[in-house]
Amino acid sequence: MAACKIGVVIHTKLRDNLFTTEDMERLEKLGEVVWTGSPEPLPVDEATAILADCDVGIGSWGTPGPKEEVLSECPKLRLWVHAAGSVKKFFGPHLKDRDILIASCAPAIAKNVAEFTLGLMIVGLKRTPQNAGANRSGKAGKPENSRPLGSSAIGVVGASQVGRRVVKLLRSFGASVLVYDPYLTADEASELDAEKADDLTELCRRCHAVTLHTPATPETDKMIGAEQLQAMADDAILVNTARGKCVDEQALIAELEKGRLFAFLDVTDPEPAADDSPLRKLGNVVLTSHIAGNADVKIGRQAVDDIERWLNGKRPLMAPTQGELHRLA
Repeated sequence: MAACKIGVVIHTKLRDNLFTTEDMERLEKLGEVVWTGSPEPLPVDEATAILADCDVGIGSWGTPGPKEEVLSECPKLRLWVHAAGSVKKFFGPHLKDRDILIASCAPAIAKNVAEFTLGLMIVGLKRTPQNAGANRSGKAGKPENSRPLGSSAIGVVGASQVGRRVVKLLRSFGASVLVYDPYLTADEASELDAEKADDLTELCRRCHAVTLHTPATPETDKMIGAEQLQAMADDAILVNTARGKCVDEQALIAELEKGRLFAFLDVTDPEPAADDSPLRKLGNVVLTSHIAGNADVKIGRQAVDDIERWLNGKRPLMAPTQGELHRLA
């Protein structure tokens, strides 16, 4: 492409969390860039005014995206880079006969989510929250059930972008890893240096910690239910940084109320959790506000990398097709 025009419809408050000065300068070397100067999210008409003559559009959380109301006013767009995660909402009949790629920066987000997940498992297996709580009321001894990550068995549910990164991090610590994912082959599990688990309940039974990294689809709805939770050993840990719908929340609350398990929940169903939800009150729950994969400069860096790849005739790192959406978050 001889001359490329790039429209960035990400408001400045968010943009400054996604792009370093260096990455903004890199982007400007790839073509003529039109930035919004608005500190607040743009309405559709202002976004389309920026994108009208652009070949590439860049959006993020809370911005207009490549839906019918945008694409109908921006016929030149050939690449949309979503400097955020899921792009499912952008697909539909309006893309038929449109020559446009939609790229996701989910791989960059996956790095942050995997890092956060690893940290939760380390402090969880060492019983850090419980020990810290005990020390508030006096001198507490060392937890008898404390264990290091490296000598633990960890169950990873979902060989997604995040799940695969979590597996690699876990293996670097020496943990034994079981992975449950119907789409994962035994050879792929072997390449990850992990064991493929064909039965989710058995994985829950065998592991000291279970971490979820699956999309919210009809197949994954409440996939961690009463049977799986009851199979988990006393003192086992459940980590959910994926989607709240993947866990039967009432079944989880029932097990947590017994005091057997400990849960780190970054997502709930509904999200946020109701004000009177037991998940806000139980002592064996750490409830966070979907913070695992929030805005970070790695996302903006991938956005620039993806545009550079596209301009060089290569495919962006993650540009899903309609047929792949059922497997994605």
